[in-house]
Amino acid sequence: MIPENHWCLFAAAPVGRIDLARWTQQALSLVRAEITLEQRLTDPDGLLPAVASLGFTLRPIGDTATPTRVRVQTYPLSEMPAVRAAGERAAAAIGGAGMDALVARATRAWLIAATPGGAGDARAPLALAAVMAGVLLAPIVPPEGGVIFGLKGARARLEALGWRT
Repeated sequence: MIPENHWCLFAAAPVGRIDLARWTQQALSLVRAEITLEQRLTDPDGLLPAVASLGFTLRPIGDTATPTRVRVQTYPLSEMPAVRAAGERAAAAIGGAGMDALVARATRAWLIAATPGGAGDARAPLALAAVMAGVLLAPIVPPEGGVIFGLKGARARLEALGWRT
C-alpha cells in the first residue's frame, strides 16, 4: 500500500490499542469534536490485531449535522516501506527538526483515509489525525506529502479550514 490519499501517522508503540474513553476525551479537548468507534472492540484492553481496519464517526461539538465517517487502518510499519519512505522524505524536507528521529523510531503506521465516507465534512479526517497525534504522540504526513507535523500543526491547519479547536 502507498500512502497517497491518506493522512499517515508514525507511532512508536508496536501494537495498536484503542482506549476509547481517552480518545473521546482527547477529541473533546484537542479539537472540540465528538468521536465514536463504529465497531465493538473484542479485546477488553482495546488491543488490535497486527493489521486492523476501523471506522470512526466524528463531528464538531454543537454541530447538528450527521457525524462524518472516517476509515482508519493500522499496520506494523515494517510491512509499509512506502509509508516509512514518505515519512523520511517529509522529515528531510523540513530539515529533520526532530521529526526524523520520530519517524526512525516508529514501529506502527496509522493511515486515515483523506476522503470521508459519504457526503461528510471534508475536515473530519484531519481532525481525527489531530486526535490520534495527541493520543499516540505521532507525527503526521498529509496526503500530499512534502511536510511532517504534529498536533500543533494539525490544529493550525484545522483552524485555517474554519474548524474551531
